[in-house]
Amino acid sequence: MRKNGIRLLVAGLCLGMTILTGCGGSGKEETAKENGDKKKVALVCDEAGTQVFILDMIAGLKASAEKYGFEAIIAECGDAAAYEDNCRAMVEEGVDLIIAGGWQAGDAINKVATEYPDKADYALIDSAVDAPNVKCISFREQEGAYLIGKIAGMITDDDATTFGAIHVSQGPNSFKWRWGYMEGVKSEKDNTKFIFNYVGSYNDPAKAKEYAIQQYEQGCQFINSAAAGGDKGVFEAAKEKHFYTSGQDVDLTTPDNPWVATCQIKDTYATVGYLMDQYCNGKWTTENESLGIAEGAIGAVYVTHDSENPRCEKLTDEHIKELKDTVEKIKTKEINLSVVPDEESYVQ
Repeated sequence: MRKNGIRLLVAGLCLGMTILTGCGGSGKEETAKENGDKKKVALVCDEAGTQVFILDMIAGLKASAEKYGFEAIIAECGDAAAYEDNCRAMVEEGVDLIIAGGWQAGDAINKVATEYPDKADYALIDSAVDAPNVKCISFREQEGAYLIGKIAGMITDDDATTFGAIHVSQGPNSFKWRWGYMEGVKSEKDNTKFIFNYVGSYNDPAKAKEYAIQQYEQGCQFINSAAAGGDKGVFEAAKEKHFYTSGQDVDLTTPDNPWVATCQIKDTYATVGYLMDQYCNGKWTTENESLGIAEGAIGAVYVTHDSENPRCEKLTDEHIKELKDTVEKIKTKEINLSVVPDEESYVQ
């Protein structure tokens, strides 16, 4: 079965880990571990940077290492070839579990896991491969997008009907974000229409800003930004033109720009912790999983995840109460967002 996932840029950072007690069993045979050796878990990712999304993944591994007592290894990759080199090096090192962080590592983890099926256990976060022994983690981003859309409907004027969004590209993975956002807006507003633009790049703030201004001029009081590095341009436009916006993946709200009303969260700290809880508690399988609000991996700032930054004044306590109730309804599937329709059949 083919397994799909959103592409994300991932970076690694070398961190010292506290070694406590041995981690529990996994799919790999217990050999030297029975003689007292500590488990080893490696995160193979992009080069270290300052992205909070990346640091959260690393912090999640660090927290799990402290909790379960395994040795954590960070393998940074400067280019595509380095992913395969580092994956092979981890196998030779005798690592028990190799976690590949992001789509860049997909080809490498697929190849190495196929060649060495019994040498290690394998996981891939936020992408998918066909190797049956690689546990692939995808996300139900549409659940967080629904919260963003609901917030957009709450904080805009009563007569607002046009809502915008700017994405990296158009396609099935993008559509589940767009669909969730549209459904959230429509839960609050009638007779809505939506404008979507695609920058075609992971880092084009100038084009994203241009599109945002065009959408604002067409009546959008809220523009959801899912343009990766282009989000910066949308935020600049929001501050200049005074429309509300939101970011993706991590908390990008700031006192310096009150127009960034919230952000959709993809919590890699919780994701890594979820994987390691399974791995170290004898619950590991290679079955693929999709994580969402119920697992703590998806959410929205001020609703499922707190922020140190002041909340948008138009997002009231009553709104937050209703949004938290919506979260519970998503968890129980009273609001069922698990099946994303085909874009061609969806009527805005």
